[in-house]
Amino acid sequence: SQQNDQLTPQQKEQIKSEAKAIVDSVFAKFEKLDWQGAIQLYSPELVNVFDTSVVYYEAYKNGWSNISNAVSIKVTPIHENYIVLSKDFVISDWIGKLEILWKSGDKMTINPQSYSGVLKKVNGQWKIIYEHPYGIPVIQKAEQK
Repeated sequence: SQQNDQLTPQQKEQIKSEAKAIVDSVFAKFEKLDWQGAIQLYSPELVNVFDTSVVYYEAYKNGWSNISNAVSIKVTPIHENYIVLSKDFVISDWIGKLEILWKSGDKMTINPQSYSGVLKKVNGQWKIIYEHPYGIPVIQKAEQK
């Protein structure tokens, strides 16, 4: 808190801009089906809370590999906010829509999809260290021929 009070409004805006660039990059890589690029933006100290499970970096990384079963992903932001805690910590909250078309022909939509996260600056680079996604997926099955 004291460290945050010492930041100028310009410094806070710069930090918000840097954090937003990381979050935007994760979604851009996700849309390009580049899960290996996206996971580079996460810290090895990552904690992900999903439903009632806590998932750590290696398990989270392994879970992202199922993106190879997707044909396309579309992310539509609706709201995002960044709260600067200090020069090295930012809280992000993001709400939007997520649509995934799977190779099976099934389509998954999560609307709304929300992410709360914490970013930490380490050695001059922002990394996501905490993430809590929430949304209820709706699956539209491919029509049987």
